[in-house]
Amino acid sequence: MQSLSDEMVEARLGWTSTIIASWYSGSDLRQQLRDAVAVEADRLGDADFGREYRDSVGKDGPTEPLEWANRRLDLPGGGWAITGIRFRGRDINRPFVDVVAASVAPTPDGLSVVAAAVGSAYRDFAPLCLRVAVPDASGLVERLRSDRRFGPHCGVDMHVVAGLVTRLRTHPRADSYATVRLRAGDPRRLAGRVSAIYEELARREPQLAMWATPETADSLTECAGAGLLFEVLADGAPAGVVAALRDDAHAMRGFCVQELCLDASHRGRRLASGVVQRLLDELGARDGDVLWGTIHPSNAASLRNALSIGRELVGGYVWVTPAGFPGMPG
Repeated sequence: MQSLSDEMVEARLGWTSTIIASWYSGSDLRQQLRDAVAVEADRLGDADFGREYRDSVGKDGPTEPLEWANRRLDLPGGGWAITGIRFRGRDINRPFVDVVAASVAPTPDGLSVVAAAVGSAYRDFAPLCLRVAVPDASGLVERLRSDRRFGPHCGVDMHVVAGLVTRLRTHPRADSYATVRLRAGDPRRLAGRVSAIYEELARREPQLAMWATPETADSLTECAGAGLLFEVLADGAPAGVVAALRDDAHAMRGFCVQELCLDASHRGRRLASGVVQRLLDELGARDGDVLWGTIHPSNAASLRNALSIGRELVGGYVWVTPAGFPGMPG
């Protein structure tokens, strides 16, 4: 009999990008998926987690801790889905149901079955939509929007971009590579710099806070401890901050870009591509390590920069909005 983790791994294989699968052996890919689902598997039926999560959110609603823990929902024909209630940006007015793994395919037909089960199981939370992680986020959204079982509010939450470090290092250098340099920096000082940049951005783009938050002094200290926190210099002048951390996720192993922000006077100069290539030079990467990150669909410049240096779209999170659900506000 398969364990829960084994079931989740087998299910997630069908929801994993063929690009990612091509980078690893079958056994390595399965182990990385097992590592990726471990935390969510442990939350299944965990009353302690449910209680802590309920209390941290502070939302009126079900009092039973198990309703806040991850749940296994039975689907017709013996299928199943592992799900959990979540709140976008910890905003109690933006509840959604995360579909961690499911025995069905990530297609409109499969997701309509999951949505029916979610609708009844999570009625007391009044979720706005579901969220799934899939290999082709944009393609799925296009199919969902043309299907009457789903509403027009289906959309991409975040794209996931990645590339093998060994390949990215051989990609042609961006024009800005020669312009920028990286200098190790103090976490607390650079946290202040990051905060100021985000505050300036938020004044111009109030919705930014829903999908981008500044790294804190604590998180930047962790990056610094790994030797991956840098002040960006452009032509010798301070221009911003970039940071990374080893973070195995999405069935990949390697590094995640934790922070990349440039001040107003240096944005629009296409420096980001060169900055990331300089960051690649600093990574203590092993074979099979990637550099990955998430990019909001409205951040077209960041997506363009990521693709320009050889990173690829390897997946994304999708807001799945069944007909009759309100949908997640932008």
